[in-house]
Amino acid sequence: MKKLFFTSTLLLTGLFLSGCAPTHHQVSKTSTKIEKHPSKKQSQNITPKIDLHKKYKGFKLTTVPEQYRGTWYRGDPYSKKATKLVITTHTFNGSVTYQKIDHNLKLDHNSEKQNKEYAGNAVMITTDNSSLKERGFLDAVDMVYKLGKFKGEDCLLMSYGTNPKAINGVAFKDKQAALKYRKYDFSKIK
Repeated sequence: MKKLFFTSTLLLTGLFLSGCAPTHHQVSKTSTKIEKHPSKKQSQNITPKIDLHKKYKGFKLTTVPEQYRGTWYRGDPYSKKATKLVITTHTFNGSVTYQKIDHNLKLDHNSEKQNKEYAGNAVMITTDNSSLKERGFLDAVDMVYKLGKFKGEDCLLMSYGTNPKAINGVAFKDKQAALKYRKYDFSKIK
């Protein structure tokens, strides 16, 4: 019994120690300096590469209407910081914008094949009824953005879910306005 306990203790200790050891080093061909994995802080700053030339079956690259472009800010009631929403000519918060051109294409979020085929930092957008709708290729629900004003400030009225008329949040052009109204209940807006 003592031998079994001693052996299992040695095995567990070995496993813990091997789990703490670095597992991968890269050696540069031009020097002998050993580079370790990037720290957590460094890896968080890595942004996904934007590829405007990537092709997806049934979709084409599209342009975001000019009135929606720019940097918008949204306040969080539980934080004193505002989050950015950056919209450019062909990107929506770092994802490339596409338009669905094959209306017969059936998208199924349960399809393993489609999950591989449509993976990446891309979203589809549509514009109608003075609103911009955005969602992932395989998502079931749109995020709807409407241009508006709130207490004199330019903003995007945002709604998601099955009722596009309900206001779930607001993003402002002015960061200070986003922070000022971060605790406001925007569902009261009609």
